Amino acid sequence: MRRIRKALLFIPPAITFKDWIDINPLPPLGLGYIGAVLEDSGIEVKIVDCLMEGWDNRVEIGKNLLRIGLSFEEIENVIMAYGPDIIGVNNLFTKQRANAHKIYEVAKTIDKGIITIAGGAHPTVMPELVLSDTKVDYVILGEGERAIVSLVRSIEGKQDISGLDGVGYRSNGRLIILPKTKFIEDLDSLPFPAMHLLNIEKYFGLKSSHGTRRKNKFSPIITSRGCPAKCTFCSASSVWGRGFRPRSPENVIRELKLLKTRYGIEEIMFEDDNLTLDPKRAEAIFDGITREKLNLEWDTPNGVAAWTLSEKLIYKMKQSGCRTINFAIESGNQYVLDNIIKKPLILKKVKPLVKYAKKIGLNVGIFLVMGMPHETAEQIWDSFRLAEELGIFTPHISVATPYPGSELYDICREEGLLRPDFSLDDLYIRSFSISTPELSNKQLKKTISEGEKYLLFSSLKKKPFMFLRTLLGKFIKNK
Repeated sequence: MRRIRKALLFIPPAITFKDWIDINPLPPLGLGYIGAVLEDSGIEVKIVDCLMEGWDNRVEIGKNLLRIGLSFEEIENVIMAYGPDIIGVNNLFTKQRANAHKIYEVAKTIDKGIITIAGGAHPTVMPELVLSDTKVDYVILGEGERAIVSLVRSIEGKQDISGLDGVGYRSNGRLIILPKTKFIEDLDSLPFPAMHLLNIEKYFGLKSSHGTRRKNKFSPIITSRGCPAKCTFCSASSVWGRGFRPRSPENVIRELKLLKTRYGIEEIMFEDDNLTLDPKRAEAIFDGITREKLNLEWDTPNGVAAWTLSEKLIYKMKQSGCRTINFAIESGNQYVLDNIIKKPLILKKVKPLVKYAKKIGLNVGIFLVMGMPHETAEQIWDSFRLAEELGIFTPHISVATPYPGSELYDICREEGLLRPDFSLDDLYIRSFSISTPELSNKQLKKTISEGEKYLLFSSLKKKPFMFLRTLLGKFIKNK
């Protein structure tokens, strides 16, 4: 039994490519929520985003690899100065796990009595792997607001750990994983993220933060959790569950007003997996933004489900400040959508919606996933042809990546579709980790390269000024 007085929460440094920086800082709302519930429980909290705090600190750690963020010596100093009882690390990506584990090691080197807790998507889908590191005391699976409070009570001897939900730990040398069975249904009951702990002003002025930012003062917000769609490439359901759990429009508007008045926020990123799943609720949010004259610009970096959209809803999005709408289409082939990706989208509904969005002045993009198991080169070309037909010449293309927790990962393991030299370090969207009888990873690279050139030269014919701008952008990026 011990009293927990102070908690130190980390976003770890990140590994990226020297010639392709594929990461950027984003205010960590997840830790903001955890910090808020811990403060409500009477615990002092400090949040450190090592990536943001050490954004200019870039260390070569291998061939074409950089680590960006606070050094581990600096992290050690933070821990020693603060003197926490517990340390929590939010490890979102499997590829980034080494830096999270280094923080646990540093903490235990300073004081073996510091309690270390792993959270985030990676520990959620691979808790046994995380707990195989003896420097990790506990793992929290999925959303952590209720679990962290219960875990603290257990550590303090006020609650039996065996009765917790979504927690992993060791007992007498055995790993115990208590599955996640309960999700927070009333999200309005949660406090707003503790923005005062996030040092949000530090992010102001970044040109990129989960996409390109238009305003200096921006913030993410999450208005719902979960998505009932069963897209095979997506691992979100392993973290948030299948059900759609929305916050009320009134609750969302209150948070937006707080961000506007207290922090001067000018731009919002709706980070939901499916903001528009309930169109009536979405309309109420957009109407509230307009009615309250919040004058916010906003977009949805994760995209929106095209099957939920209508011209009426798109119009309300535009009126309330939306500047860019990304349609999560994934494929231009209906068979692939129905049978391989399993996304509930009818392609014929997309074109008129894109046309309307452009007509009312929205910037429009599309998300595509290429290289799914048993997808053919010709089916991939259907995606490029659809992009051309929609007049979108630089779609956001993700190469199918087998993230643990997704059905895609299970399929690839069962059918032996992973590259022979595949490792968990290959989990990024251009790793070309999947090789199928229909399309090897080399053939996939060639197909995508040819398709991107096709779109580039199509833009030259149809929109020469856009072509020149794109070409200039590629030149500047590669300098």
